[in-house]
Amino acid sequence: MKRTLALILAAIMILSITACGGGSKKVSAKDLATYRDISWEGTELTVKLGENKTTGCNWKNEFGDDSIIDYSINRKFTLSDGAAMQGLTAGVLSAGFEGKKAGTTTITFTTPCDWEGNTPGYTYVVTVEVAADGTIVNATGE
Repeated sequence: MKRTLALILAAIMILSITACGGGSKKVSAKDLATYRDISWEGTELTVKLGENKTTGCNWKNEFGDDSIIDYSINRKFTLSDGAAMQGLTAGVLSAGFEGKKAGTTTITFTTPCDWEGNTPGYTYVVTVEVAADGTIVNATGE
């Protein structure tokens, strides 16, 4: 009985630690200016970019071919705790895209200014390969 109870408690502790620490990676406020991350699962591509709304460093994007990949409903901005403490409205933009048909294309992200609000801004190009069923095969950014 004691052994069973100990196993149950251990399982609960492991699950609670996983729930608290798992999932999205925290990005420190000092790393936001250079933060770029790409992930995909099935037909959904997610591009995460550091964004500073205080200075106007907001990402816009254009498609090379929107018949291969297009917007999905997944798009959110997460305010960084560290940036908020510094008086900035800065955090991570998570932009979702959905594969449509077979092919390779690009998504070009640009900002009108850099992190501090000076011109020129940033450019980040994601090259995406999509299978016939819309599944994302590969994605790289530079």
